[in-house]
Amino acid sequence: MTETGPGTDPATPEDAGEAAEPTRSSKRTTWIIVAAVGALVVIALIVWALVARAAPAGHVDASASATPSASSTPSSSPAASETPSASPSPTASSSPSPTVPTLTLPTDCSAIYSGPMFASLRALQLPLNDPSLADETGTAIPELDTLLRANPGLHCSWGLPSELGINTNVTLIDPAAAQNIEATLVARGATCEEKDDGTLCTLVHVGPGIEDWAEGDPQAGENHFFRDNAWIATHWSTVEMNGYTPDIVHTLWP
Repeated sequence: MTETGPGTDPATPEDAGEAAEPTRSSKRTTWIIVAAVGALVVIALIVWALVARAAPAGHVDASASATPSASSTPSSSPAASETPSASPSPTASSSPSPTVPTLTLPTDCSAIYSGPMFASLRALQLPLNDPSLADETGTAIPELDTLLRANPGLHCSWGLPSELGINTNVTLIDPAAAQNIEATLVARGATCEEKDDGTLCTLVHVGPGIEDWAEGDPQAGENHFFRDNAWIATHWSTVEMNGYTPDIVHTLWP
């Protein structure tokens, strides 16, 4: 048998139970702490996962916010489309004024008549381009005579200094100048009409309808034709050839 020494109390079952109670409570506390830590870790993982998911979403938003700035590029394309709208300006220049056809001035008198007309003139036995008529022009109107002397073009004369003959000038002028010449002719009593795609003006100086003229007296007059950049001026005395000016016109503008 075991003996107890003096001053020591034998351990009772109640004392043993009280000593085991703190041990069990401390173990419970430890598990609670572990559980709490685990919960915190889980929460942390959940938060991290949410943040990780939110990051791409934020990236999408950033790209979406960049989309308007990219769409600003198409908005600048209308500005580029304004360039074609400015292109109609060339259309105004596209509507350039129509070009006036030009006539090349012949260099020989035989080139301004048809074959039959040239033969008819030759048959009159009038010399062609006699030097004595070199200073004559196709008009007796002083203002127009001055113009033709300054710009004679091709001068063709038939005859000698007398009351019988023909003087013709085919010259090139500005179409606007033709209007002034026509106005001068009309002021002198000429009759003008549209003919052969041009204007034909006829003026009688001496002949029927002119004061003091009698049947059988010499006649004299002028024919002027304007077309494109050409002026055909003809002064005739006594020998007005029927169809003379129209023949020149149809030869130069076949």
